Amino acid sequence: MSDSVDSIMNHEVYTVRAHEPSGEVLAMILTLGITAAPVVDERRVPLGLVSLRNLARAKRDEPVSKHMTTPAATVALSTTIEQAGIEMGQLRYHHLVVVDDQGRVCGFLSSLDVIRGLVGLPPSHPPAFPHQEPESGLSWSPTLPLTAPNIDSVAPAGPGMLVLTNAQASDDVLWAEASSDVAARLRAFVSGAHNLPEPVSERLTAGQLGFRCASFAGAETDGPSVIDVLLDR
Repeated sequence: MSDSVDSIMNHEVYTVRAHEPSGEVLAMILTLGITAAPVVDERRVPLGLVSLRNLARAKRDEPVSKHMTTPAATVALSTTIEQAGIEMGQLRYHHLVVVDDQGRVCGFLSSLDVIRGLVGLPPSHPPAFPHQEPESGLSWSPTLPLTAPNIDSVAPAGPGMLVLTNAQASDDVLWAEASSDVAARLRAFVSGAHNLPEPVSERLTAGQLGFRCASFAGAETDGPSVIDVLLDR
């Protein structure tokens, strides 16, 4: 088996910062339909992994760092699928974080990805950031160039999710995070007041970023907001 994990991994990765409240992270994991997420530093280097199991009994305001599994199990982009499967089996992990040659997160690998790769089936990754999320009711904005007028036009001034993309390829997700004020966070990017990893920052400076966003406040069921519904599951 010569194919590397780059051919089967999910390139759309929802990453978490260690200080983020467990309740918000749990809500986003459930909303995105995933089971785990890498915890990263400001350079996007993995510090650990947080899963639904980690957060099941966490208090909402506790930082993710209190419940994450450390260290994160990582593999390089050049790792073969077979090698990744052996590592998963030895560690008894269901996920591996894929890192580039500078140790930064660039993909996420599940045991199902490895199984499909080993038996010759193509990877099957549902979009991590769909424009519509039927179960939660989240509705995403269209992908637009990251400019102040576009932020003013579509970004919510409140809690939600934001995704930064390659302006030339909107499906190429470069950064994703939850924010207590999506519009303010996006404006901070434009003004240069950010802690984005260098490759994303360089694209920002060159005007090569797009974005899309969704509001938590607007996603409601019969009464409570989606974030309350998800946290109460």
